[in-house]
Amino acid sequence: MGKKGDLLRAMKKQRATYTFTAEQLEEHDRQVRMATLERKKDELKEYAHKVISEDFDERQKLLSGDAADVTLNVFSMLISISCKVLVEQFGWKPAPMRKEEDKGGDRRFKLTQFAYAVMDEVYKLTADEFLDIRKYAEEAYQITGVMFQTEDEE
Repeated sequence: MGKKGDLLRAMKKQRATYTFTAEQLEEHDRQVRMATLERKKDELKEYAHKVISEDFDERQKLLSGDAADVTLNVFSMLISISCKVLVEQFGWKPAPMRKEEDKGGDRRFKLTQFAYAVMDEVYKLTADEFLDIRKYAEEAYQITGVMFQTEDEE
């Protein structure tokens, strides 16, 4: 053929049509699915690691630093447990959610009054470095009749 024939053959090669068998198509689809699953698995691992790392950093921040800050953070978590129990198990009315600009709580609610009263006691305890927490716990036991003790499990 001449130059024109060579040109036609070159153009056919550029627009070549391939025929795949059903097996080849299924194998290709399987490989694409596996690659997609692997990529998603890697993305999920990376996301989980990021979330866990951020959570650990936040917990570490709450429980490290100045002893007074750590103490207040722990008491804050403990009082939230008490408030939850009072609402869920004793039927206390929950305090309404505060607006962002409202830094105080609505003191008309017993739960808010309780939280502020406990907060005041915590501030008294942490402000006086000569106050013996063991003596305070004993006084609280004499007033309330409730004492928390740890027990060994055997």
